[in-house]
Amino acid sequence: MNKRWLIIILLISVSFNLAFIGSFIYLHWFHPHPQPPVRKEEMRGPRPLFGHPPFERDEEIRKLRNQFENIKHSLMLELAKDPVDMTKVNALIDSSLVAQNNLERRLAERMVAYRKTLTAEEAKEHFQRRAEFAKKRLDRNNISQNRRNK
Repeated sequence: MNKRWLIIILLISVSFNLAFIGSFIYLHWFHPHPQPPVRKEEMRGPRPLFGHPPFERDEEIRKLRNQFENIKHSLMLELAKDPVDMTKVNALIDSSLVAQNNLERRLAERMVAYRKTLTAEEAKEHFQRRAEFAKKRLDRNNISQNRRNK
C-alpha cells in the first residue's frame, strides 16, 4: 500500500475512535438520564413498605430458625454418608419436625399479636399483599412442577 492509503485509513480509524469516545462522554456526563416511570401506588400517596413485619426480626424467632436450619443441615450431612445410620436419621427428622413446629407456633403467635396492633385497613392491606405474594409463589412452583412431570 502506498502512503496515501495508509493516511486515509488512519484518519478514518481516528475519526471512528473519536466519535465513540465523544458519544460515551456525552451519554454519561451531559445527557440527562430519564426518570423511571411513576407507579400508580406512588401517585396515590405514601404507603407502608412491604417488608418483613417486626416480629420476624425478633431474636427468639431468629434462634428458632437457626436451630431448625442447623438440624436440617445435620440431616443432610447424615444422609450424605455412605452407611446411613437410620436411627440417627430418624432422630434428626423427629427433632427437625419439633424445631419446625416450635418456629411455626412462635411465628403464628407473633403474627396474631402483630395483627392486634394494626387497624382493619392496615391489616387487610398487609396480609392481603402477603397472601397474594404467597399465591404467586405457589402458582409459579406449580407451573414448574407441571413442566417437569410432562
